[in-house]
This record gives sequence, structure tokens and C-alpha cells, in this order.
Amino acid sequence: MSANMLGNGAHSIRSINVRANLLADWTSDQERFRAQANRYILIIAAIGLAAFAFVPLLEKKRAALVPRFNACQHDLGDLRIALDEADRMKKKVEPTLAAEEMNADTTHHFDRLMGEMYYVLNSANPGLVFSTTKAEVQAAAISIDCKADAENFEIAEAFAQKAGKLPNKVSTMASIRPGGLFSEGINFDYLKKVSLQ
Repeated sequence: MSANMLGNGAHSIRSINVRANLLADWTSDQERFRAQANRYILIIAAIGLAAFAFVPLLEKKRAALVPRFNACQHDLGDLRIALDEADRMKKKVEPTLAAEEMNADTTHHFDRLMGEMYYVLNSANPGLVFSTTKAEVQAAAISIDCKADAENFEIAEAFAQKAGKLPNKVSTMASIRPGGLFSEGINFDYLKKVSLQ
């Protein structure tokens, strides 16, 4: 830098070549673009080669699976037909099965009722006479109600204990009164309830 008389530095004029800078930028952009284009071309080529190699293999496997698929479709159709037939048969048989189940339950409950009734009646010892016995089924329970006369309280109590030995909900003597068929005996009511469940 040169100075003038006053000590100020003289300005040197530099020229900036804008065209050269633009050309350099354009050239570097072109090189980047070519590199990216080459990379994408290589990727596309690799995908194409892979497809070219794998598509025949996949097609071969697909062709091998087609008969199995068709057989499965046929079997599925047969199974649907069999399922529809089974549903029709089930709908036909359901009322019969329900009636048979109800009949079995009724028979079981009747047998249980008769067994309980026989057990209570067979619990009577000599010196005890029944005037009435009533048995009924209500609300899933057997109810046996007896009116009886006994020669004395001990015979009536022995009957109640023996009749109540089997599992029950209620086994009780009630309304014990003097008199009845025996001159020095008693008249009483006996109630037994047994669950059907």
C-alpha cells in the first residue's frame, strides 16, 4: 500500500471476476448432482437385479401353493356345508334334548320325593298311627307334613329323631297335644323339608 502526502493510503482497485465464481459454483453443483444421480441409478439397478433374481423364485413358489390353496378352499366349503347341516340337526334335536332333560329331572325329583316319603313313613314304631300325610315339592324343596297319634311322647320323639336322620333343612315336631286315638297318648304334627339341590 502506498501513501500520499497527507499520509492517507492510496486505494488499490481490485477487480472481482463474478463469472469465474459463478462458473465454479455451477461446476461443483453439477458434480454433486452427478454423484447423487449415479447413486440413485445404482440403487435402482440393484433393485431391478434383485427383482429379476427373486421374481421367478417367488412365482415358482406361488405356482406350487396354488393347488394347496384351491384344495383348502374346497375343504373349507365342505366344512361350511357340514357345519350348516350340524346346526340344522342341532335345532331339530334341541327340543327333544330339552324334553329328555326335563323328564330326567322330574323322574329324579319324583324318586327323591318317594324315597323321602317312604323313609319318613318307615320311621314309625309300634304305638304310632298316622292320621294324614302330605308331601309336595315347592321352590326346589320337598316338604313332608304328617299328623300322627302316639301312645306316649317317647314314641313320638323316637319317630321324629329317626325320620330326621337323613340330611334335611327342617325336621321338627310341632303342635303336641294330649289325646287323640290313644286314651293316654298324644297328637302331634311333624314337618320335614329337604332341599332338592
